[in-house]
Amino acid sequence: MSPLRPRGDGPQDSSATPAGERRDWRASLGAGFFSNGVWDMLTVLVPLHALAVGLNPAEIGLVVAARSVLPTALSIHGGIVMDELGVRRVLAWVAAATATLPLLYPVSSWFALLIGLQLLLGLASNLAMGASQTWSLQTSRGETGALARFSIVTRIGTFLGPIIVGATWDVLGAWAAFACIALWGAGTVAFAVYGTAGDFRGGRDDMPREPVRSVAAALLPRWEEHRQAIGLATIPAVAFVLAVSFLRNTPGAVQGSLYVVYLADIGLTGTIIGMLVALAELSGVFGSALAAPVERLVRADRLVIACVAVSIVAISITPLLGHALVLLIAAAAVRGASQGMSQPLMYSILGRSVPPTMHGAGVGLRHAVTRFASMLIPAGMGLAAEAWGIETSFYIVGAVLLLVAAAIAFATRGALVSARPAPERRRHLRGMSDEG
Repeated sequence: MSPLRPRGDGPQDSSATPAGERRDWRASLGAGFFSNGVWDMLTVLVPLHALAVGLNPAEIGLVVAARSVLPTALSIHGGIVMDELGVRRVLAWVAAATATLPLLYPVSSWFALLIGLQLLLGLASNLAMGASQTWSLQTSRGETGALARFSIVTRIGTFLGPIIVGATWDVLGAWAAFACIALWGAGTVAFAVYGTAGDFRGGRDDMPREPVRSVAAALLPRWEEHRQAIGLATIPAVAFVLAVSFLRNTPGAVQGSLYVVYLADIGLTGTIIGMLVALAELSGVFGSALAAPVERLVRADRLVIACVAVSIVAISITPLLGHALVLLIAAAAVRGASQGMSQPLMYSILGRSVPPTMHGAGVGLRHAVTRFASMLIPAGMGLAAEAWGIETSFYIVGAVLLLVAAAIAFATRGALVSARPAPERRRHLRGMSDEG
Protein backbone atom coordinates (compact mmCIF):
# COMPACT_ATOMS: atom_id res chain seq x y z
CA MET A 1 0.00 0.00 0.00
CA SER A 2 1.33 3.43 -0.87
CA PRO A 3 2.17 5.58 2.12
CA LEU A 4 0.39 8.46 0.44
CA ARG A 5 -3.05 6.91 0.08
CA PRO A 6 -5.75 6.59 2.76
CA ARG A 7 -6.02 3.22 4.47
CA GLY A 8 -9.76 3.13 3.93
CA ASP A 9 -10.55 2.58 7.60
CA GLY A 10 -11.38 6.17 8.40
CA PRO A 11 -11.85 9.58 6.79
CA GLN A 12 -8.80 11.70 6.16
CA ASP A 13 -8.25 15.36 6.83
CA SER A 14 -10.25 17.24 4.21
CA SER A 15 -7.41 19.70 3.70
CA ALA A 16 -5.08 16.95 2.51
CA THR A 17 -5.34 16.25 -1.24
CA PRO A 18 -3.38 13.40 -2.88
CA ALA A 19 -1.04 15.96 -4.46
CA GLY A 20 -0.63 17.69 -1.11
CA GLU A 21 0.10 14.37 0.59
CA ARG A 22 2.79 13.55 -1.95
CA ARG A 23 4.35 16.97 -1.44
CA ASP A 24 4.27 16.55 2.33
CA TRP A 25 5.81 13.08 2.02
CA ARG A 26 8.71 14.50 0.00
CA ALA A 27 9.04 17.39 2.44
CA SER A 28 9.13 15.04 5.44
CA LEU A 29 11.92 13.05 3.78
CA GLY A 30 13.95 16.22 3.19
CA ALA A 31 13.33 17.46 6.71
CA GLY A 32 14.39 14.08 8.11
CA PHE A 33 17.56 14.12 5.98
CA PHE A 34 18.71 17.46 7.39
CA SER A 35 17.32 17.43 10.95
CA ASN A 36 18.76 14.03 11.84
CA GLY A 37 22.03 15.01 10.19
CA VAL A 38 22.38 18.03 12.49
CA TRP A 39 22.23 15.80 15.57
CA ASP A 40 24.99 13.49 14.31
CA MET A 41 27.18 16.36 13.14
CA LEU A 42 27.05 17.74 16.67
CA THR A 43 27.87 14.25 17.94
CA VAL A 44 31.25 14.46 16.21
CA LEU A 45 32.03 18.15 16.53
CA VAL A 46 31.11 19.03 20.12
CA PRO A 47 33.45 16.48 21.79
CA LEU A 48 36.28 17.52 19.44
CA HIS A 49 35.71 21.18 20.26
CA ALA A 50 35.47 20.47 23.99
CA LEU A 51 38.70 18.47 23.85
CA ALA A 52 40.41 21.25 21.88
CA VAL A 53 39.52 23.91 24.47
CA GLY A 54 40.99 21.79 27.27
CA LEU A 55 38.05 20.11 29.02
CA ASN A 56 38.67 16.82 30.85
CA PRO A 57 36.69 13.59 30.21
CA ALA A 58 34.21 14.22 33.03
CA GLU A 59 33.51 17.76 31.78
CA ILE A 60 33.18 16.53 28.19
CA GLY A 61 30.68 13.91 29.36
CA LEU A 62 28.64 16.58 31.12
CA VAL A 63 28.74 18.91 28.10
CA VAL A 64 27.53 16.12 25.83
CA ALA A 65 24.86 15.11 28.36
CA ALA A 66 23.61 18.69 28.66
CA ARG A 67 22.04 18.68 25.20
CA SER A 68 19.59 16.01 26.37
CA VAL A 69 18.45 17.70 29.59
CA LEU A 70 15.71 19.92 28.13
CA PRO A 71 14.56 17.31 25.58
CA THR A 72 14.09 14.86 28.44
CA ALA A 73 11.89 17.37 30.26
CA LEU A 74 10.07 18.94 27.29
CA SER A 75 9.82 16.35 24.51
CA ILE A 76 6.33 15.28 25.57
CA HIS A 77 5.12 18.87 25.66
CA GLY A 78 6.80 19.50 22.32
CA GLY A 79 4.90 16.59 20.80
CA ILE A 80 1.63 17.88 22.24
CA VAL A 81 2.31 21.31 20.73
CA MET A 82 2.94 19.64 17.35
CA ASP A 83 -0.40 17.86 17.58
CA GLU A 84 -2.09 21.15 18.51
CA LEU A 85 -0.45 23.69 16.18
CA GLY A 86 0.68 21.44 13.34
CA VAL A 87 3.96 19.62 12.94
CA ARG A 88 5.19 21.63 9.93
CA ARG A 89 4.68 24.92 11.73
CA VAL A 90 6.61 23.79 14.83
CA LEU A 91 9.32 22.27 12.65
CA ALA A 92 9.97 25.61 10.94
CA TRP A 93 10.38 27.39 14.29
CA VAL A 94 12.79 24.94 15.91
CA ALA A 95 14.76 24.41 12.70
CA ALA A 96 15.46 28.14 12.58
CA ALA A 97 17.21 27.78 15.93
CA THR A 98 19.35 24.90 14.60
CA ALA A 99 20.41 27.20 11.77
CA THR A 100 21.68 29.97 14.08
CA LEU A 101 22.89 28.55 17.41
CA PRO A 102 25.81 26.49 15.97
CA LEU A 103 27.54 29.74 14.97
CA LEU A 104 28.01 30.61 18.66
CA TYR A 105 30.12 27.54 19.50
CA PRO A 106 33.48 28.73 18.09
CA VAL A 107 33.43 31.74 20.47
CA SER A 108 32.45 29.57 23.46
CA SER A 109 35.42 27.95 25.18
CA TRP A 110 34.20 28.06 28.77
CA PHE A 111 32.55 25.03 30.30
CA ALA A 112 29.50 27.01 31.48
CA LEU A 113 28.94 28.61 28.06
CA LEU A 114 29.13 25.27 26.29
CA ILE A 115 26.64 23.83 28.76
CA GLY A 116 24.23 26.70 28.02
CA LEU A 117 24.55 26.28 24.25
CA GLN A 118 24.08 22.56 24.53
CA LEU A 119 20.89 23.05 26.52
CA LEU A 120 19.36 25.34 23.87
CA LEU A 121 20.59 23.62 20.72
CA GLY A 122 19.88 20.21 22.21
CA LEU A 123 16.23 21.13 22.66
CA ALA A 124 15.90 22.72 19.22
CA SER A 125 17.63 19.91 17.33
CA ASN A 126 15.75 17.21 19.23
CA LEU A 127 12.37 18.83 18.54
CA ALA A 128 13.33 19.21 14.87
CA MET A 129 14.06 15.49 14.67
CA GLY A 130 10.86 14.68 16.51
CA ALA A 131 8.83 16.90 14.20
CA SER A 132 10.26 15.31 11.05
CA GLN A 133 9.63 11.82 12.47
CA THR A 134 6.06 12.76 13.43
CA TRP A 135 5.53 14.15 9.95
CA SER A 136 6.73 10.87 8.46
CA LEU A 137 4.36 8.90 10.70
CA GLN A 138 1.45 11.00 9.45
CA THR A 139 2.31 10.77 5.76
CA SER A 140 3.30 7.07 5.86
CA ARG A 141 0.23 5.94 7.83
CA GLY A 142 2.59 3.97 10.08
CA GLU A 143 3.57 1.38 7.45
CA THR A 144 6.91 -0.37 8.06
CA GLY A 145 7.97 -0.19 4.40
CA ALA A 146 7.35 3.54 4.12
CA LEU A 147 9.02 4.22 7.45
CA ALA A 148 11.98 2.16 6.28
CA ARG A 149 12.32 4.51 3.30
CA PHE A 150 12.21 7.48 5.65
CA SER A 151 14.87 5.83 7.81
CA ILE A 152 17.06 5.24 4.74
CA VAL A 153 16.86 8.89 3.70
CA THR A 154 17.64 10.13 7.22
CA ARG A 155 20.60 7.79 7.47
CA ILE A 156 22.02 9.10 4.22
CA GLY A 157 21.93 12.50 5.92
CA THR A 158 23.56 11.20 9.06
CA PHE A 159 26.17 9.46 6.88
CA LEU A 160 27.18 12.58 4.98
CA GLY A 161 27.00 15.01 7.91
CA PRO A 162 29.76 13.55 10.15
CA ILE A 163 32.13 13.15 7.19
CA ILE A 164 31.60 16.76 6.16
CA VAL A 165 32.15 18.26 9.62
CA GLY A 166 35.06 15.94 10.46
CA ALA A 167 36.94 16.85 7.27
CA THR A 168 36.03 20.53 7.60
CA TRP A 169 37.31 20.53 11.20
CA ASP A 170 40.68 19.12 10.07
CA VAL A 171 41.08 21.41 7.05
CA LEU A 172 39.33 24.69 7.88
CA GLY A 173 38.81 24.68 11.66
CA ALA A 174 35.95 25.24 14.06
CA TRP A 175 34.22 28.19 12.38
CA ALA A 176 33.77 26.44 9.05
CA ALA A 177 32.74 23.16 10.70
CA PHE A 178 30.02 24.75 12.83
CA ALA A 179 28.89 26.80 9.81
CA CYS A 180 28.25 23.49 8.03
CA ILE A 181 25.86 22.51 10.83
CA ALA A 182 24.09 25.87 10.49
CA LEU A 183 23.62 25.25 6.77
CA TRP A 184 22.02 21.87 7.46
CA GLY A 185 19.67 23.55 9.90
CA ALA A 186 18.75 25.94 7.11
CA GLY A 187 18.00 22.93 4.90
CA THR A 188 15.44 21.74 7.47
CA VAL A 189 13.81 25.18 7.40
CA ALA A 190 13.60 25.04 3.61
CA PHE A 191 11.74 21.71 3.56
CA ALA A 192 9.42 22.80 6.36
CA VAL A 193 8.47 25.80 4.21
CA TYR A 194 8.10 23.53 1.16
CA GLY A 195 5.35 21.47 2.84
CA THR A 196 1.69 22.23 2.23
CA ALA A 197 -0.05 24.87 4.30
CA GLY A 198 -2.70 22.48 5.69
CA ASP A 199 -1.21 20.43 8.53
CA PHE A 200 -2.53 16.95 9.19
CA ARG A 201 -4.11 16.90 12.64
CA GLY A 202 -5.69 13.49 12.99
CA GLY A 203 -7.37 10.68 11.17
CA ARG A 204 -10.70 9.51 12.65
CA ASP A 205 -13.90 11.45 13.21
CA ASP A 206 -14.68 9.40 16.32
CA MET A 207 -11.40 10.25 18.04
CA PRO A 208 -11.59 13.03 20.65
CA ARG A 209 -10.16 16.27 19.29
CA GLU A 210 -10.16 19.82 20.56
CA PRO A 211 -10.21 22.99 18.43
CA VAL A 212 -6.91 24.67 17.66
CA ARG A 213 -5.91 27.12 20.38
CA SER A 214 -3.80 30.24 20.01
CA VAL A 215 -0.03 29.85 19.87
CA ALA A 216 0.41 31.29 23.36
CA ALA A 217 -2.26 28.98 24.79
CA ALA A 218 -0.78 25.93 23.07
CA LEU A 219 2.71 26.64 24.42
CA LEU A 220 1.46 26.63 28.02
CA PRO A 221 1.60 23.07 29.44
CA ARG A 222 -1.70 21.54 30.51
CA TRP A 223 -1.63 18.64 32.94
CA GLU A 224 -4.53 16.79 31.31
CA GLU A 225 -2.72 16.60 27.96
CA HIS A 226 0.47 15.42 29.63
CA ARG A 227 -1.45 12.82 31.59
CA GLN A 228 -2.96 11.43 28.40
CA ALA A 229 0.45 11.39 26.69
CA ILE A 230 2.12 9.63 29.62
CA GLY A 231 -0.89 7.31 29.77
CA LEU A 232 0.12 5.95 26.35
CA ALA A 233 2.78 4.00 28.22
CA THR A 234 0.00 1.79 29.64
CA ILE A 235 -0.42 0.31 26.14
CA PRO A 236 1.88 -2.77 26.19
CA ALA A 237 3.34 -2.13 22.73
CA VAL A 238 4.15 1.49 23.60
CA ALA A 239 5.73 0.43 26.92
CA PHE A 240 7.90 -2.02 25.00
CA VAL A 241 8.95 0.64 22.48
CA LEU A 242 9.89 3.02 25.29
CA ALA A 243 12.03 0.40 27.03
CA VAL A 244 13.93 -0.67 23.94
CA SER A 245 14.22 2.95 22.76
CA PHE A 246 16.16 3.75 25.92
CA LEU A 247 18.56 0.88 25.21
CA ARG A 248 18.78 1.53 21.48
CA ASN A 249 19.89 5.11 22.09
CA THR A 250 22.73 4.19 24.47
CA PRO A 251 25.28 3.18 21.78
CA GLY A 252 24.65 6.55 20.13
CA ALA A 253 25.15 8.28 23.48
CA VAL A 254 28.48 6.49 23.90
CA GLN A 255 29.43 7.32 20.32
CA GLY A 256 28.66 11.00 20.89
CA SER A 257 30.84 11.29 24.00
CA LEU A 258 33.84 9.17 25.00
CA TYR A 259 33.93 7.14 21.78
CA VAL A 260 35.06 10.27 19.94
CA VAL A 261 37.42 11.21 22.79
CA TYR A 262 38.96 7.72 22.89
CA LEU A 263 39.54 7.66 19.14
CA ALA A 264 41.13 11.11 19.28
CA ASP A 265 43.36 9.99 22.16
CA ILE A 266 44.72 7.03 20.17
CA GLY A 267 45.65 9.38 17.34
CA LEU A 268 42.79 9.26 14.84
CA THR A 269 42.01 12.49 13.00
CA GLY A 270 38.67 14.25 12.90
CA THR A 271 38.20 13.08 9.32
CA ILE A 272 38.63 9.40 10.23
CA ILE A 273 36.43 9.75 13.32
CA GLY A 274 33.74 11.39 11.21
CA MET A 275 34.03 8.60 8.64
CA LEU A 276 33.59 5.93 11.34
CA VAL A 277 30.47 7.65 12.65
CA ALA A 278 29.23 8.11 9.09
CA LEU A 279 29.91 4.47 8.25
CA ALA A 280 27.63 3.40 11.07
CA GLU A 281 24.90 5.58 9.59
CA LEU A 282 25.50 4.28 6.06
CA SER A 283 25.28 0.70 7.31
CA GLY A 284 21.99 1.69 8.90
CA VAL A 285 20.62 2.31 5.41
CA PHE A 286 21.05 -1.37 4.58
CA GLY A 287 19.66 -2.40 7.95
CA SER A 288 16.57 -0.25 7.43
CA ALA A 289 16.06 -1.67 3.94
CA LEU A 290 16.02 -5.18 5.40
CA ALA A 291 13.63 -4.35 8.25
CA ALA A 292 10.36 -5.11 6.44
CA PRO A 293 11.50 -8.42 4.82
CA VAL A 294 13.09 -9.73 8.03
CA GLU A 295 10.02 -8.73 10.05
CA ARG A 296 8.08 -11.31 8.04
CA LEU A 297 10.45 -14.01 9.31
CA VAL A 298 11.15 -12.93 12.90
CA ARG A 299 8.75 -11.54 15.48
CA ALA A 300 9.19 -7.77 15.60
CA ASP A 301 9.79 -7.43 19.35
CA ARG A 302 12.40 -10.21 19.40
CA LEU A 303 14.12 -8.75 16.35
CA VAL A 304 14.33 -5.30 17.95
CA ILE A 305 15.87 -6.67 21.16
CA ALA A 306 18.42 -8.71 19.19
CA CYS A 307 19.40 -5.67 17.13
CA VAL A 308 19.80 -3.53 20.23
CA ALA A 309 21.97 -6.15 21.97
CA VAL A 310 24.27 -6.44 18.95
CA SER A 311 24.70 -2.66 18.73
CA ILE A 312 25.58 -2.46 22.45
CA VAL A 313 28.26 -5.14 22.08
CA ALA A 314 29.68 -3.48 18.95
CA ILE A 315 30.29 -0.15 20.73
CA SER A 316 31.38 -1.63 24.07
CA ILE A 317 34.33 -3.56 22.62
CA THR A 318 35.86 -0.43 21.04
CA PRO A 319 39.01 -0.49 23.27
CA LEU A 320 39.68 -4.09 22.18
CA LEU A 321 39.64 -2.99 18.54
CA GLY A 322 41.51 0.31 18.81
CA HIS A 323 44.78 -1.16 17.55
CA ALA A 324 43.30 -1.98 14.12
CA LEU A 325 41.32 0.49 12.04
CA VAL A 326 39.78 -2.31 9.98
CA LEU A 327 38.23 -3.78 13.14
CA LEU A 328 36.85 -0.39 14.16
CA ILE A 329 35.34 -0.12 10.70
CA ALA A 330 33.74 -3.57 10.99
CA ALA A 331 32.31 -2.79 14.44
CA ALA A 332 30.87 0.50 13.18
CA ALA A 333 29.23 -1.28 10.24
CA VAL A 334 27.69 -3.96 12.46
CA ARG A 335 26.44 -1.40 14.96
CA GLY A 336 24.91 0.77 12.25
CA ALA A 337 23.16 -2.11 10.50
CA SER A 338 21.64 -3.29 13.77
CA GLN A 339 20.39 0.15 14.73
CA GLY A 340 19.13 0.82 11.23
CA MET A 341 17.01 -2.32 11.25
CA SER A 342 15.51 -1.58 14.66
CA GLN A 343 14.40 1.99 13.90
CA PRO A 344 11.55 1.41 11.41
CA LEU A 345 10.38 -1.59 13.41
CA MET A 346 9.97 0.52 16.54
CA TYR A 347 8.22 3.35 14.72
CA SER A 348 5.93 0.88 13.00
CA ILE A 349 4.90 -0.59 16.37
CA LEU A 350 4.46 2.92 17.75
CA GLY A 351 2.50 4.18 14.76
CA ARG A 352 0.07 1.25 14.91
CA SER A 353 -0.37 1.57 18.68
CA VAL A 354 -0.99 5.31 19.04
CA PRO A 355 -4.09 7.13 17.68
CA PRO A 356 -3.35 9.51 14.77
CA THR A 357 -4.34 12.54 16.83
CA MET A 358 -1.60 11.68 19.35
CA HIS A 359 1.29 10.82 17.02
CA GLY A 360 3.22 13.90 18.14
CA ALA A 361 2.69 13.04 21.81
CA GLY A 362 3.76 9.44 21.17
CA VAL A 363 6.96 10.50 19.42
CA GLY A 364 7.57 13.07 22.17
CA LEU A 365 7.18 10.43 24.86
CA ARG A 366 9.69 8.21 23.10
CA HIS A 367 12.10 11.10 22.67
CA ALA A 368 11.88 11.94 26.37
CA VAL A 369 13.05 8.41 27.15
CA THR A 370 15.82 8.38 24.55
CA ARG A 371 17.13 11.78 25.61
CA PHE A 372 17.19 10.62 29.21
CA ALA A 373 19.55 7.89 27.99
CA SER A 374 21.57 10.52 26.11
CA MET A 375 21.85 12.50 29.33
CA LEU A 376 22.54 9.59 31.69
CA ILE A 377 25.09 7.58 29.69
CA PRO A 378 27.65 10.30 28.78
CA ALA A 379 27.60 11.76 32.30
CA GLY A 380 27.87 8.35 33.97
CA MET A 381 30.50 7.13 31.53
CA GLY A 382 32.54 10.30 32.00
CA LEU A 383 32.57 9.83 35.76
CA ALA A 384 33.50 6.16 35.32
CA ALA A 385 36.34 7.18 33.00
CA GLU A 386 37.67 9.61 35.63
CA ALA A 387 37.58 6.87 38.25
CA TRP A 388 38.77 3.79 36.31
CA GLY A 389 39.92 5.04 32.91
CA ILE A 390 38.25 5.45 29.53
CA GLU A 391 38.79 1.86 28.38
CA THR A 392 37.23 0.33 31.50
CA SER A 393 34.23 2.65 31.24
CA PHE A 394 33.30 1.04 27.88
CA TYR A 395 33.16 -2.40 29.46
CA ILE A 396 31.21 -1.29 32.52
CA VAL A 397 28.54 0.50 30.48
CA GLY A 398 28.28 -2.39 28.01
CA ALA A 399 27.81 -5.02 30.73
CA VAL A 400 25.10 -3.02 32.50
CA LEU A 401 23.18 -2.36 29.28
CA LEU A 402 23.28 -6.00 28.20
CA LEU A 403 21.85 -7.04 31.56
CA VAL A 404 18.98 -4.58 31.04
CA ALA A 405 18.38 -5.95 27.52
CA ALA A 406 18.27 -9.48 28.93
CA ALA A 407 15.75 -8.37 31.56
CA ILE A 408 13.47 -6.84 28.89
CA ALA A 409 13.69 -10.01 26.78
CA PHE A 410 12.81 -12.12 29.83
CA ALA A 411 9.90 -9.86 30.79
CA THR A 412 8.35 -10.04 27.30
CA ARG A 413 8.99 -13.75 26.68
CA GLY A 414 6.12 -15.68 25.15
CA ALA A 415 3.99 -12.57 24.60
CA LEU A 416 3.69 -10.95 21.19
CA VAL A 417 3.93 -7.19 21.53
CA SER A 418 1.18 -5.75 19.40
CA ALA A 419 -1.01 -2.71 19.19
CA ARG A 420 -4.13 -2.50 21.29
CA PRO A 421 -7.16 -3.02 18.97
CA ALA A 422 -8.47 0.32 17.73
CA PRO A 423 -11.90 0.32 19.47
CA GLU A 424 -10.36 -0.75 22.78
CA ARG A 425 -7.62 1.84 22.43
CA ARG A 426 -10.15 4.58 21.79
CA ARG A 427 -12.16 3.58 24.87
CA HIS A 428 -8.93 3.48 26.87
CA LEU A 429 -7.92 7.00 25.89
CA ARG A 430 -11.43 8.37 26.41
CA GLY A 431 -11.38 6.83 29.86
CA MET A 432 -8.14 8.62 30.71
CA SER A 433 -9.69 11.86 29.54
CA ASP A 434 -12.94 11.31 31.47
CA GLU A 435 -11.14 10.46 34.70
CA GLY A 436 -10.10 14.09 35.14
